[in-house]
Order: sequence, then structure tokens, then C-alpha cells
Amino acid sequence: MTTTSNSKPRVIVVEDEPDLNATMVSFLNLSGFVADGVRSAAEFSAWQRTHDCELVVLDLGLPDCQGLSIAESLQARGRYGIVIVTARTQLDDRLRGYATGADHYMVKPIDMRELVAVLTAVHARLPPRQGEWTLDPRGWQLSAPNGHPVRLTQSELAILKALAERPGQALSRTAMAEVLGFQGAIYDPRRLEIMVRRLRKKIADATGVEAPIETAHGIGYAFAADVKTL
Repeated sequence: MTTTSNSKPRVIVVEDEPDLNATMVSFLNLSGFVADGVRSAAEFSAWQRTHDCELVVLDLGLPDCQGLSIAESLQARGRYGIVIVTARTQLDDRLRGYATGADHYMVKPIDMRELVAVLTAVHARLPPRQGEWTLDPRGWQLSAPNGHPVRLTQSELAILKALAERPGQALSRTAMAEVLGFQGAIYDPRRLEIMVRRLRKKIADATGVEAPIETAHGIGYAFAADVKTL
């Protein structure tokens, strides 16, 4: 059986200039990344509540925050690749950027092809994330990072497949109901809540590991861990 990862490198562009933000996001999505864009620290914070990423393209001159403080907080939380893209050309700015943990410092204007090359190189150097789960649709099972499996029902597998297609990103309750074969507009969300609660317990009981199915309040659910589909 051939094993492949089902996710492309995920990147968030934190840039307040709308045209440049849109250009970077579009070019990155066309170049093999899964890219989103936000224009302030507040938007980035809100985005993180329902998304995960491996790479961050970061402007220093944001309207509500210094980009360096974002870089510092990201490095304090763990594994991220950070590429600073800024108009600041002074050596002191570059040194402060590297001191906060940035992997690369690019001065505007930038060439999009170079940005892709830099992000590709940074991503290749990132250490593997710990705690990867494995979903085997043919075998009807999910395996925890410790190797312990849990057998899945048809409905449980459908939910996990949908969540695994976008790890770290929230899937709406309506979309999850439709995955189960129901009309999302009239499906009772309490039935879904009960199903997810039982699935979490089933996974924890079978594997000894807490299920990384997180509630995105007001939206739905997300699989908040790395997951590989066989």
C-alpha cells in the first residue's frame, strides 16, 4: 500500500497592503501551497482559532501590531517557518527579525518566484511534526500516534475523512451533516454533537490518546493534529 500525505504546505500571509496580499495568496495557491491572507494582527489571531499552518509570510509594519511581536509569539509556541517580507532595509531590522526566529528576510518589492523558492526551502528544513495520526479508509480505522487503532463505523469514517481533508481548519456543521447524507439546513445539530462526543470517547478509550477533534465555536469542528490518509 502506498502511503501519501493528503495536505500541501499550509501558509498564511500577514500583509496589510490588499493588492500585495491578494497577489501573494493567489501565486502561492497556484504554486502548490494552501494559502490564506489576513491584513492585521487581529485578523491573524482570529484566523488561528480555526486554522493551522506551517509557514507564515509576515509583514513588519502592520496597522495594529509590530510584526516582530507576532514572530516572537509564534516561535514561543513551537514549529513554524517564518519569512519576513517588508520594506524595511536597515541592517538592524534584519538582525531583529532573525533574532525573533525568522528563517528568511525579504525586502520589497519581491519576486513571487523567489518567495515560492524561499518558502519551499524553509518548509523542507522544518522538523517533522510529532503526533501524526493515520486514517485508513479501506481498513475502516484510525490510528493514534502511539500506533493504537480504533475501528470506525461508516458514519465515523465519513466524518473523519471530511475533517482529514482540511486538518487544522474548521468544517461547518452544515457541511458535516451533508457528508453524512443529510440536508444540512434541516439536520438537528444536537445529533451531530452527540455523534462527535461519542467518537471522541471511542477514540480515547481505544487508543489511550485524546481525540484531536476540536470544537470551533459557532462554526463546527476541526481535526487539530497532523493526519495522514492511506
